[in-house]
Amino acid sequence: MRAIRRLLTPYIRAEYNRALVRMAHNTRPDLFFVFKGEHVTPQTMEAIKALGTIAIQFYPDVSFRTHGPNLPQTLPLYDWVFTTKSFGLADMGKQLGIHKASFLPHGFDPETHTPSLLTPFDRRQYEADVSFIGNWSLKKERVLEYVMKSASDAKLKIWGPKPWQVAQKNLLSCFENYPVLGLEYAKSIQVSKINIAILSEARTGASSGDLITARTFEIPAAGGFMLHERTDEAMAYFEDGKECAFYSDPDDLVAKIRYYLAHEDERKAVAKAGRARCLSSGYSVDDRVKTMLKKYCELRKGHNI
Repeated sequence: MRAIRRLLTPYIRAEYNRALVRMAHNTRPDLFFVFKGEHVTPQTMEAIKALGTIAIQFYPDVSFRTHGPNLPQTLPLYDWVFTTKSFGLADMGKQLGIHKASFLPHGFDPETHTPSLLTPFDRRQYEADVSFIGNWSLKKERVLEYVMKSASDAKLKIWGPKPWQVAQKNLLSCFENYPVLGLEYAKSIQVSKINIAILSEARTGASSGDLITARTFEIPAAGGFMLHERTDEAMAYFEDGKECAFYSDPDDLVAKIRYYLAHEDERKAVAKAGRARCLSSGYSVDDRVKTMLKKYCELRKGHNI
């Protein structure tokens, strides 16, 4: 099936781009808003912009060069690019000559990342002392393997896609063998006593690894206690020890796990304060969209194009 998919991919991409142009001609949109858009070709972008459409990109990843050949060619054609990586601005400017861009952090979805009523099945399904939800990387594997060995009395669960199966066999005993998405993702955060936020390492073409990520906001918004890898950027959004907890290295992570498992009332108070901070400080997707729409209105008036 993978071989068949590789053979069909060029045809699927071509039809996808034809469909975009066809829809644009039919609807004459004011705004062409693209999330990542690794399959959008420069020809498609030029055809849509020729209709007088403003094109805005929201780019959520670490590198602009690890998702195929179209992105580096198409990104400079957008009227504005929002990147969720603060270092992404310098990377785009240096590598792609893009300066019509700004930093816009990830956010949480207020309809999805929110505490919900939990059934007994939910509690059995997602019960964990410590959990990590996300994609595999070598860094994450090593951190979680250290947690498993050094805090062996804590029940660790890992939720994510199949690439986790390349991890060490002893760590696979903690792997739940499927990702949790949407409301189930929020439930698993809510049930787990401690949610670890490990940041992705740098990728080819990126000057840094993640400093914040989507789970930086989704975990506390869903009502979970977040134990986040320490970065100056992440600490600008939450107060350490009051709205979440930060760890500096694997030993510090294990020490914080042991501490907060032993201090339930404090852990719950921190989780409650973290959610309150998300709500009061404008960390939602709705707030991020307001920023993007404001930029669209500026561009539509002919400013900064």
